[in-house]
Amino acid sequence: MKIEKTVSELAEILGVSRQAMNNRVKSLPEEFVEKNEKGVTVVNRDGLVKLEEIYKKTIFEDEPISEETRQRELMEILVDEKNAEIVRLYDQLKTKDQQLQEKDEQLRVKDIQIAEKDKQLDQQQQLTLKAMEDQEVLKIELDEAKAEVEKEQTKGFFARLFGR
Repeated sequence: MKIEKTVSELAEILGVSRQAMNNRVKSLPEEFVEKNEKGVTVVNRDGLVKLEEIYKKTIFEDEPISEETRQRELMEILVDEKNAEIVRLYDQLKTKDQQLQEKDEQLRVKDIQIAEKDKQLDQQQQLTLKAMEDQEVLKIELDEAKAEVEKEQTKGFFARLFGR
């Protein structure tokens, strides 16, 4: 069953003047407007749906629709909604994958930084150990030098003078 309405019928259903409806129909794309067998301008089903969206009113409420058609339209709506959800989730997954790649790169850089810090820490520990060893050697040498000076001071004047 082909569903179409004339400009006069639409003006009455939507509660606007025939002239206003005629102007609105003229502004619709060509695929929504046809001429019937009497040569009268009519709006097809797709055009009626578009007008329902524009005027926020129902045009089809008294039009009988078969159960099969209603079920098919409902299924199409559900499929469209599911497809939109799938696209949204897919985009979300792509974003998450990109974030994970960025996170992996950050972790790689951190691993390099940690390895460099470990190397620097090891070098610092080696330098500290070397400095402590040098300090011990210097302390021993200082103790020996002090002992020698004390020995020299305990010798008498003539022993020091003649080197005995």
